[in-house]
Amino acid sequence: MTRKRVGVSTRDVDFVPMNMTVTHNTRNFLRSRHTAVAVRRTKRPRQTVQHHIIEEQPSSRDTSEPTHVDPGDGAGGSDWQDAYVGDSDEPASKRQRGLTRVPKKKKKRRVDLLREWMGIRNVFLDEIIRLEGLRGHPEPPLCCICQSATGLVRCEDCIEQQLMCEECICQVHSHEPLHRVSKWTGTFFAKFSLAAAGLAIQLGHDGRPCATPRQHTNKITVIDITGIQSVAVRYCDCANVGTERTYVQLLRAGWWPATSTRPRTVTTLRTLKTFHAMTIQGKMNAYDFWNGLVRVSDGTGLFQPKNQYKDFIRTIRCFRNIRALKRAGRAHDPAGIDATLFGELCVECPACPHPGRNLPEKWEDAPEEDQWKYASMFSMDANFKLKLKNRGLDDVELAPGWAYFVPKKPYQEHIDKHKDEVEMKACGSTFAAVDLANIPAQKRFSVNGVGAVICARHLFYLMNSVADLHKGKRYCSMDYILLSAIAQTAADMKKMVLTYDIACQFSKNFHRRMAQFPVEFQIDVSQTDITFLIPKFHLLAHGTPCQVSYSLNFTEGVGRTCGEGIEAGWADTNGASLSTREMSGEGRHEALDDFFGAINWRKTVGLGNQLHRALKQAVPAYERKKAVFEESTATFPPAVLHKWEAMLAAWHADPKKPNPYREPECITTIADVKLELAQQEADEVNRGVVSLHETSASVFLSVGLDLEDQQRALRTKAAGEEAKTKIGKAALQDKRNALQHRIKAWRSIQAIYMPVASVLMAREANALGPEEIVRDARSNIEDEKLWLPSAIPKEMWAAGLTPNIVQKAIRLRRAQAEDALHEIRRHLRIRMGLVHYKRVFVAGPSQRTNTRARQAIKTFNEKLARHVARYRGARAALAVLEPDGDWPDQLRVLRQEDIRAPREDDEGLGKGHREMSWIWRTLRHESRDAPRLDDNVSEEEVHEGLRVDWVKSRARARRWNEEIILLKEEMPRSVSFLQWKSTWWSDRAERRTDVRADVLSGLRAYAARQAAVYSSLAASFRKQWTKSLANHQMSVEWPEPLPEVSLLAVSSISVPSAATAPGDSGAVHELHGASETLPGLGHDVMSCSVDLDVETSAVNNGMSALEVSDSEEDEPDEAVFGEDDSDNEVDD
Repeated sequence: MTRKRVGVSTRDVDFVPMNMTVTHNTRNFLRSRHTAVAVRRTKRPRQTVQHHIIEEQPSSRDTSEPTHVDPGDGAGGSDWQDAYVGDSDEPASKRQRGLTRVPKKKKKRRVDLLREWMGIRNVFLDEIIRLEGLRGHPEPPLCCICQSATGLVRCEDCIEQQLMCEECICQVHSHEPLHRVSKWTGTFFAKFSLAAAGLAIQLGHDGRPCATPRQHTNKITVIDITGIQSVAVRYCDCANVGTERTYVQLLRAGWWPATSTRPRTVTTLRTLKTFHAMTIQGKMNAYDFWNGLVRVSDGTGLFQPKNQYKDFIRTIRCFRNIRALKRAGRAHDPAGIDATLFGELCVECPACPHPGRNLPEKWEDAPEEDQWKYASMFSMDANFKLKLKNRGLDDVELAPGWAYFVPKKPYQEHIDKHKDEVEMKACGSTFAAVDLANIPAQKRFSVNGVGAVICARHLFYLMNSVADLHKGKRYCSMDYILLSAIAQTAADMKKMVLTYDIACQFSKNFHRRMAQFPVEFQIDVSQTDITFLIPKFHLLAHGTPCQVSYSLNFTEGVGRTCGEGIEAGWADTNGASLSTREMSGEGRHEALDDFFGAINWRKTVGLGNQLHRALKQAVPAYERKKAVFEESTATFPPAVLHKWEAMLAAWHADPKKPNPYREPECITTIADVKLELAQQEADEVNRGVVSLHETSASVFLSVGLDLEDQQRALRTKAAGEEAKTKIGKAALQDKRNALQHRIKAWRSIQAIYMPVASVLMAREANALGPEEIVRDARSNIEDEKLWLPSAIPKEMWAAGLTPNIVQKAIRLRRAQAEDALHEIRRHLRIRMGLVHYKRVFVAGPSQRTNTRARQAIKTFNEKLARHVARYRGARAALAVLEPDGDWPDQLRVLRQEDIRAPREDDEGLGKGHREMSWIWRTLRHESRDAPRLDDNVSEEEVHEGLRVDWVKSRARARRWNEEIILLKEEMPRSVSFLQWKSTWWSDRAERRTDVRADVLSGLRAYAARQAAVYSSLAASFRKQWTKSLANHQMSVEWPEPLPEVSLLAVSSISVPSAATAPGDSGAVHELHGASETLPGLGHDVMSCSVDLDVETSAVNNGMSALEVSDSEEDEPDEAVFGEDDSDNEVDD
């Protein structure tokens, strides 16, 4: 036998036996009588050219028939796609010579899979029905264990549901007391229990026998994910446990007692963990979860368990509190739980600056121009969905001010001092944050919402940064929340940036208001620079002064921060609003603290992907913006650029100086054109040029344009709902009569300036037939053709129109189009503010307020439609009057998709790669847009008209460059913080010396595991970001790495290699049943013996994905750094 290699991909096939072809669709370990074939699981199947090993026998056997892999199920591969070696049209000798292509198997769609299942669902139904019976056992059945007694009991939760006698099933389930069992009655399996069969669980020794157990047993109710069951337990009377501490024995069994004295109800830890994960991820409330357990226990309603719902919710609160304390390391503190500090249970942001943890030494002495790298950025907002009903419940708070909510007592005392304050609105924005500050609270709610502060760049909730709002967004509430968060997280920072949707007004008198707070809340303004800005989306609804003074796009040192990230957090918590509003105030705080912590942990685990994607976006965006800026800079003289640079520096140093980003007001309107034309005609009269009529030509044309606008308005009203009523019809007819009189008077002047119009109207009337004449007589005045110059054929202009009438019409039409475009832009801004106002602040129980808001939006939509029609009419006229003019570059075709607010703008919500509608970009200040309409426009005026475009282009490039610099700071900063946290956990392992050995073992193990979690995160992020930076030819200085500790346990069982020698069938059989090994990790995942919690699993999921991606060099970046971190919820 000779072996011929025709191209083997050792990444996918380790060894291929004689006449066997292996494709990527082979997803398991295959076995052969001659050799072993192992196909490694890859991240993403690739259907490309397949390379195979072909073993050629010297015999003359026929190889013309294709061979395929038998899946081993007796089907002969009928359900598999045959993998041919070569094209079937070629002889076998040619097909075995070299590279060949395997046909790609068509992927089945979901609907195809459903149709396929419909063909076999009868089999499914039969098999499910079979589970209800004896499953082939003889009747009466014998016990499968002792083979002597009658076996009538089976376990519903064991894989092999064998029939046993009551004694044997108790022995088998001595460590599984919560398995559900049923008993054969002779006709069907009835509900049964292990306690009824005689099983009693011994407590107190972690499953080991007890030397002095109690003589009697106790029945307790166990709430488990398998249902609510009654279990018999026997407590221990040994001295090491103590007879009075039965709750300790239950806890050691993994059962959480509802009470500490004579507990009768317990909840398993796995049930509490399951509910915790489901309420965090799916916002499931305790009531629905409890009733789900009741349905699992008894779906008939005949044997309902005792209602332990209140015990269950109390247990959840206690479990949530202990879990938060455990994760914060309070079990390792000798001072105990009562020494917990305010905010200590929070999950902190690793990427934000933390002095002494992740900032370089002497960072505070950095040059002034570098201080922005160490700035703390905050975003503040309120959410009026998270209300609380006024139920008057008396409760106790288990974690008062220990996490994200501010301490209740000092906060309430502060609010009481300012309850009579009235906030005044001075900003002209269309947002109502201040309007809603003074409306009274609804009586059925004791809390109207919550206010919060987060880090603006990474969207982490901060320590003591959330508080209840009893009466809207009042300054006294928002001041307290902000200063509390700063005091906890950024008291030593020298530069701060705060975004708030009404920062323009909030910043006024902020220092005066801050002086009324305790000293520990006050900021030293002589050492700290605070910058107030408005988030990008909210900024668009503010007036021009706010847009240029509070813009993130124009502020140095903020990168591409948008300030709107807090809205995403509200979307995550709003799902819990319906359940938390029914709780007590204290229980609601604990539940929301839990949600905020889960959000922070999910962001911690996803920080690697977040910063990677940000860098991947920022580098090419900066290159594009930089190129555009450099091209723009090359068109201006150096002196002009120097002047603008000085203007920018002066404004950044003192915002009271002239703002370089503020555009000069456009003073060229249609009124200006009318005035200028009137002056020209007055000059003509002075020169002796006599007008044909006392109404000048420009006034005649202006009146014609006004009549055209009135026709459009009448058409809109005629199509509305009001025109269908009698009163509406009467009012509409009055307007039509008035318009008819105006047009008739205007026609007499038209005959003088446009005599050809009379000829065309007569010609059109003579061409009508009898039916068309009747129809024309019934037509409305708004449909009558005015015969303005743009409607006159060009060949009739010379003879049928007075001189210069066309040139005047062009100027008026151009001014009309520009004026209409400005009105469109203005109305879009107004409408955007109204829509946001209604969605955020008006949505509620008040039908009256909702109706008024909808009516206001409808009114502005109608006005906007009229301006759109006006613009389109003016542009259509220009296309006839001056088709070769330069106006099309500025006055483009207005499509419906162009009529949108500038929210996609680079100046808006931060979508730097998207392009705003042209209506916001074409009306620029050029020479023809100068304040005067004559030709005496200086070069300085032309440059000044383009100043705003240049400084905005400069700002875009600088913000992207700052974003790259900030990312390069945040990456090593995050690694430093995670390594510090790992060391912090390691140091806590031995802090308590006054505990028993078994408790000390748990303290050490938990501290070691948490240290391993944070060090593994740091190592994973470092590896991911190093590769990201290298892709852009960048590097950073990383901190010294910690020793690596694996979070996955390795099996102690020897596993044979996949590349087993041919003929060793026994080894192949053993390998086939073994688990797979993830590439790059070297750990047997399925044989992992460590019970990993969600937090640890999240870390390892991220590491595994990274390791696999490193072996797939040609995978796209999206496959390497995925965005799905929904499973990375916070846990122990």
